[in-house]
Amino acid sequence: MKIRFASPIPGLAAAALVAAGSAHAQQSLDDVVISASRTAQKSFDAPGTIQSVDRSVITASGPQINLSEALAGVPGIQVANRNNYAQDLQISIRGFGSRAPFGVRGVRLLIDGIPQTLPDGQGQSSQFALTSAERIEVLKGPLSMLYGNASGGVVQVFTRSAGERPEFSAMGYMGSDGLARSSLQFSQRQGNWGLVADAAMLTSDGFRQYSEARRDHFNGKLEHRDADGRTTFIANILDNRKSQDPGSRTRAEFQTDPFGANRTNVINGAGKEFTQGILGASTERRLSGGGSLEGRVYAGTRDLRNPVIGPFIMIDRSFAGLGLSASKPGNLLGAPLRWTAGFEADSVVDKRRAEGNVGGQPNGILQRDEDNTARSSGLFGQAEWFPSEKWSFLAGVRFTQVRLAIEDRFRSDGDGSGARNYRGTSPVFGITRHINASTNVYLQMGRGFETPTLNEVLYSPGRPSIDRFYGGIAPARSQQIEAGIKWRPAPTTRVDAAVFHIRTRDEIVPFFLSTSGSTWTNADTRRWGAELSTTHIQNTVALRASASVIKAEYDENFLSYAGGMIRKGFTMPGIPESRLVLDAAWRPAGWGQSASAGISELGVEAVASGQMAANSLNTFEAAGYEIVNLRALRVMTVGPHRWTGIIRLDNVFDRRYVGSVVVDQAFNRFFEPGAPRSWLIGFNYNRAF
Repeated sequence: MKIRFASPIPGLAAAALVAAGSAHAQQSLDDVVISASRTAQKSFDAPGTIQSVDRSVITASGPQINLSEALAGVPGIQVANRNNYAQDLQISIRGFGSRAPFGVRGVRLLIDGIPQTLPDGQGQSSQFALTSAERIEVLKGPLSMLYGNASGGVVQVFTRSAGERPEFSAMGYMGSDGLARSSLQFSQRQGNWGLVADAAMLTSDGFRQYSEARRDHFNGKLEHRDADGRTTFIANILDNRKSQDPGSRTRAEFQTDPFGANRTNVINGAGKEFTQGILGASTERRLSGGGSLEGRVYAGTRDLRNPVIGPFIMIDRSFAGLGLSASKPGNLLGAPLRWTAGFEADSVVDKRRAEGNVGGQPNGILQRDEDNTARSSGLFGQAEWFPSEKWSFLAGVRFTQVRLAIEDRFRSDGDGSGARNYRGTSPVFGITRHINASTNVYLQMGRGFETPTLNEVLYSPGRPSIDRFYGGIAPARSQQIEAGIKWRPAPTTRVDAAVFHIRTRDEIVPFFLSTSGSTWTNADTRRWGAELSTTHIQNTVALRASASVIKAEYDENFLSYAGGMIRKGFTMPGIPESRLVLDAAWRPAGWGQSASAGISELGVEAVASGQMAANSLNTFEAAGYEIVNLRALRVMTVGPHRWTGIIRLDNVFDRRYVGSVVVDQAFNRFFEPGAPRSWLIGFNYNRAF
């Protein structure tokens, strides 16, 4: 029997058209990005689909806790705020990453060029310090495959640099359900050295039962600049002192008590505590003849304590990596050419132990003791050729090798040790037609490569309750093609549109998902869709709209753990069929001037998300939903003191909806509720000396 939730607010999408636009249009229409070609260039000229979100957008979007705030208006990326700090955000790009029950899969994450994705392809977004972020870049499509073990895309956050004058800033927010968010930040430049230090704190009781969270975060950037380039040192430390996990809900629980917690989660003290620290350094040096050399090195640790239903999991993680690349201009057949080549190597070791869990505390009885290791290395090269002012070509290739290994020291239940090597080649080709100064069209093709993660090889499909290395999961290999247009008919108007088709052989999909042990399998899939984003600024009004549609389905028959046959043509779960964001903002001083005293900005946002399947058998769905958010910003300047106040009212009509799903959950606990109506009030104080 097919079960479907009724839409919580029929007809609101039509009413939301009144709000069409974007308060986020304060971002430059000539954003400079580097993720597309690894060298700085305007996003309009970048050979692919890439969008940048700047500081003003991050500030206006909320308390600067989660990427879901600032990336809501980027088409093609689904950042589901699960409102559960024990499980982190769900991030997927064009459907890649939707399988993850926790953390991020299939999407490459970076901070200032330092990977936040481990060699096996799993990552965490909680490490992003948005309070000191200058901009966020999202790269989609074939070009992202040159970044390594991921098929979906790249999300990269860049920390701001120190200005010419010393600055002190303090930020504070308070909101619904005991939310308190604060940040103290100092920056100064002395000669060739510049420092940014940001310390932030978060406490929240959560809108769900048993969802309290406490965390402290430090992000520091020390930069040295000279005539030949710059060297940057990064320190990022996150102390997640408490994150309670209320769990996902069955259909009946969602309908009767959507904000409740699972009784077994509460009894077992389910949640997460961890401390993670990363130290990194990167350098960019100019070479003679217009070339450049870039290098990075980093190392970090993560100490995790994770009581779940059954075991108490303890992981002591150490990870490190390095990379080096060179870029240089050249000439091919009398036309300009720029090439980039490099290599990367990364490793992680998880010392994983588990004891029995008694009310959220380990009982001292060992159940698991092993080392999980992942190592990756990659060689990549790409070249851009400009035979004329009207045409440019891009070609690239990456060779990736990944090794996953488990050394089992707890053998009373047998030896679960094992290892497997994975190798993949990812070629990319693109062509851009520069029709005129305001119009570019492009076509890209490429092949992606993605391995299972360590968490996805810990259990055998036939015995999901017993830990055994399972090397039977093949790497996913995707064939992607994308065509797009970038059009700028006026200096304050821009339209980006793209269509894509993706066919994946052996995509890694859930077989059995539970808190005590999940297993995975392979299945062929295909996706096709379209994305559109537009920005227009007219005097005092800024408008923005973004839209995406996607059809994602299985391309072969295969058997599920429950015994049901998943057939070719069934919809892949966890991927909304459509998404529309309409946003409008008004600045009385106009968008060509800096905000002055008084009301500096009023904005309204409308979000409409389409339905999505909750399981691969397509017997459960989460219906589409529509919500409206309001915001107001006020700027006051008194001498050297600058105050910015912000007020937000989210989910104005208090609509009940499914915010995210845990796909193919073994006990039909698919549904996680979206946040009810909530308020937020905050300020940002800045003092330049």
